Amino acid sequence: MKKIFTILFAFLLCSCTTEQQSQIKSDSLCIVGASFAYPENCWFELACEQLGLKPINKAISGSNIKDTAQSMRDNTLFTLEELDSFATFVIMHTHNYNICLTSGVHAPYTEAYDYVVKQYTALCQALEFNPDSKWFGTPGGKPVDILVCTHWHDARTVFNRSVREFDQKWEAVRLCKFDEQIGFTKDEPDPITGVQISVYYAHPDQNATEVMDGVEYGWHPKRGRDSEIQQRMADIFCKCF
Repeated sequence: MKKIFTILFAFLLCSCTTEQQSQIKSDSLCIVGASFAYPENCWFELACEQLGLKPINKAISGSNIKDTAQSMRDNTLFTLEELDSFATFVIMHTHNYNICLTSGVHAPYTEAYDYVVKQYTALCQALEFNPDSKWFGTPGGKPVDILVCTHWHDARTVFNRSVREFDQKWEAVRLCKFDEQIGFTKDEPDPITGVQISVYYAHPDQNATEVMDGVEYGWHPKRGRDSEIQQRMADIFCKCF
């Protein structure tokens, strides 16, 4: 009988928490990342327009996940007002390495991606006890929703594979699968020229392409609101909501 009562109490508490959280509206989305995410691309901003949300873009070209982790450790990544306002924390750091490896990350945290998830979760939960937060007094604080993005196409196989492992590891993490829905695949190059399709969509500058395993692929996609790739990415991203 005591066990049944405990289960019923927990269920009622969870229901009350969910109802109270749902009454608090979020009006924005926040993204961290590097050159594939920073505002000049426009896919994130286009998606936010479609969703009717304000974009909070913290991406910095040339940065990596360890920079994001350090900013969170220093408590400089976002303001309380920003943390209060956005519903989903989006991560798009897509250098082609295994994000589940722990080597080479500076102490005191041992895994940069894991640290970011843990720290963001802690910050959201702490809002319950912050009288300056709109989540003050809400059991559990702000709901934790983290959306991690694959690379914009499927050639960065090391990252794309490991980010799926990371998605399975954390309950609060979801995955935006650009690589599966962008409209082409590395396994089907141009049948006439043999060129990878991603090359045709690459930005016409010195960082247009990259070579992996002896094959040339598109590196940075063409940017701007009129870019077909940016529009495709916006549409794919919106499907996550």
